[in-house]
Amino acid sequence: MDRILARAADTAPSNDGKRKQMSLTRTVYLRLRDEILTCKLAPGLEISEAELAQQFDVSKTPVREALAQLRQEGLVRTFPRRGYQISPITFGDMNELFDLRTILEAGAAELACEQITDDMLVELRELAVVAYEKEETQTIANFIAANRRFHMAIAAASGNSRLVNILARQIDELERFFYIGAQMRDVNSETNTDHLEIVDALARRDRKAARDLMIRHNDLTRQGLFQSLAMSRQAGTISL
Repeated sequence: MDRILARAADTAPSNDGKRKQMSLTRTVYLRLRDEILTCKLAPGLEISEAELAQQFDVSKTPVREALAQLRQEGLVRTFPRRGYQISPITFGDMNELFDLRTILEAGAAELACEQITDDMLVELRELAVVAYEKEETQTIANFIAANRRFHMAIAAASGNSRLVNILARQIDELERFFYIGAQMRDVNSETNTDHLEIVDALARRDRKAARDLMIRHNDLTRQGLFQSLAMSRQAGTISL
């Protein structure tokens, strides 16, 4: 019996091996996710496990596991015998996401008026004025990250953890639209102005103003992104 158990232990994967596999999967997942959200992997692009394994210098297993996670998030699609495709983006997708986001954020802004602290307001004012240069990829990334932190901070101030979790998913799905939009149009002034007005309403604890300003901000952002997507399609940058 001891010999049988010893042989079984020898053939079982070690904890170190499992940890290494999980680490590889996580690394591939994060890199792929970043390249999808920043549109380095273009919407609609077809990809394969073999190509990605070669690109990341890993076996197919961590690639397959990473793609399974991205599929659950709606960022990739699978096709039998063809492989994978980066999920396309459409005007319809954007409309649905903004419809839900507006409902969530309008409520979050109202709730935040009751609980937001002075320290949170200081942080929001700093995030509200982050700007970017259209030709500089890193400044666009910084701008989009600050925009995410701004909106998620207001959601967190609502005190509703379920709202926070749902909104985080919506913002993730919209990130590709934001990258395209920032590359096509300079939205620094309008975004900064909207954000500062929202912060002022939160500071006054004015629930109605905070709600109305958040709705207006999302509506204007949606309209601007429609223009950017149309410009990008016309320029042949993306296909919709």
